[in-house]
Amino acid sequence: MGSGGRTDLDGGAVAPLTICVIGTGGFIGSHLCEKLMAETQQTVLAVDVYCDKIRHLVDPPPPHLAGRISFHRLNIKNDSRLEGLIKMADLTINLAAICMPADYNTRPLDTIYSNFIDALPVVKYWIRKSFALSDLENSKRLIHFSTCEVYGKTIGSFLPKDHPLRKVICILIRR
Repeated sequence: MGSGGRTDLDGGAVAPLTICVIGTGGFIGSHLCEKLMAETQQTVLAVDVYCDKIRHLVDPPPPHLAGRISFHRLNIKNDSRLEGLIKMADLTINLAAICMPADYNTRPLDTIYSNFIDALPVVKYWIRKSFALSDLENSKRLIHFSTCEVYGKTIGSFLPKDHPLRKVICILIRR
């Protein structure tokens, strides 16, 4: 998206959105914030327990981003400030999750709680806000997903150890 802004199907200008991105301390969330700031005019409410990966965007914000991004340090499972942020947003994107494959084996309950149960307040606050609106045209959106779902064993790991498809293939390039 360039600086021309968004347009609707009739070519009319569409106002920039306020997007609440939960999980901006992670890989996807931090890169999403960078992309939104670089390529759109959207406003981002960045939410996480730490901001190391987006510190260059928020502490302090560069002059050209002032007023477009703000960081809110909070834990989604027990902080009532989250409801206010979700109410301010046109779109809420929940990326908060434990996404370390080793944790699935060593801390399975923590992983389930973080990726599912602790995320329930996000859905609850969003429902309160969205269904309070009488005009469906102005309804708010929620994108919720967990990065943990993309990790796991590869297809090759299910093959017998001596299966030819499990062998490492080396490609040599000669000049």
